[in-house]
Amino acid sequence: MSVWRKTERRALPISIDPYQTTARPAFNNYSGEIVDEVTAMASSAVLASVTLIADSIASMPLDLVRDVNGRIEKMPTPSVFVKPNAHQTMYQFIHQACAMIALHGVDFIYAPIASNGLPVEMRNLPPKSVSLTIENDEIIYTYNKTRMTKEYIRQVSWLDLPDRLRPISPLEAQRNTIGMSIAMDRFLAQFYGEGATPSSVLETDQTMSKDAAEVLRDTWEDAHYKRRRPAVLTNGLKWKPVTTSAADMQMLEHREAIVRDIARTYRVPLHLINGTGGDSQTYQNIESAGINFVRYTLLPYMRRLEDVLSEMLPIDQRVRFNADEFQRADLSTRVRAQQSMIMSGTLTPNEARAMENREPYDGGDQFVLGVAGAPMAGVEGGDLPTLGTDNVPPK
Repeated sequence: MSVWRKTERRALPISIDPYQTTARPAFNNYSGEIVDEVTAMASSAVLASVTLIADSIASMPLDLVRDVNGRIEKMPTPSVFVKPNAHQTMYQFIHQACAMIALHGVDFIYAPIASNGLPVEMRNLPPKSVSLTIENDEIIYTYNKTRMTKEYIRQVSWLDLPDRLRPISPLEAQRNTIGMSIAMDRFLAQFYGEGATPSSVLETDQTMSKDAAEVLRDTWEDAHYKRRRPAVLTNGLKWKPVTTSAADMQMLEHREAIVRDIARTYRVPLHLINGTGGDSQTYQNIESAGINFVRYTLLPYMRRLEDVLSEMLPIDQRVRFNADEFQRADLSTRVRAQQSMIMSGTLTPNEARAMENREPYDGGDQFVLGVAGAPMAGVEGGDLPTLGTDNVPPK
């Protein structure tokens, strides 16, 4: 008996409104702002969080490796993982895929497999244009009226639930928060742009005609606009300034609270998107902050993409993002760590030099024993290794 559901979303009671869309039916959230993948970028917190995740992962080298008797062996990168299609580099492809996952919670990759077991090409499809159905216990993807199976479409999901074919979307789940951010930005722009609040008010208890009021207003502006001249008021006239600011309405506090909510949604450290209220980062803990960012924010995205991309390869091969650059310590710490690993026989000198992008030297592929009297680099007689100048004839 099949356990697959035939619909994309389970029918919910009318009284339950999980995304709070019934309050303003013309829009998809309470704020009355349209929230989609384009308008959401008007929120600086969403823009910073999404691009930070996409930029970071797309900047990592993508290595092709295979397991040989329990040892990871690096292999030459196939051309499709350098130029996935005719219009994108691999950086652009990964960047776009991460942005789709961060916004829509899913990315659909069109990747037909060739006879050699590798994809012919890879393209990201717009999530809104792909519909999902179940037929004979198999997911059918429909794009531009073309029906395709998993042999052509690979799905990268953010948060799957058992009763849904389409994963949860961060954009949908946080539409009220994002909509409120857009609404506040719109209000502030109109407030300062239109200048609807007057700068001051002239009051009097006496009756004044419309023409007299206009003459008084114009005379006041001519005498005091951008001038700090003393004012002389007669006939019971009083001047009162009108001071209204965003701070009086706690707008700034609300905006920062929204930034924290959005950063919390994407698990992005506040200091990386210039938010306030987060833990301050110092020189001493910047390495641990980078490791935590990779471990708790980037790693889940990396694993999702690695698993899906590896499905397109022969069974003994897989792809792996190299996040070493994000976890590198400062120079003195790296040197001490490499020295300890060399002296303990964990690394050879040339392997340590490769970590610093430096050329190898002759004899540097031998292990060094950190024992008094042991020969360095395994060279007989304890001769020091050279940069390959031993066999160069003298001039």
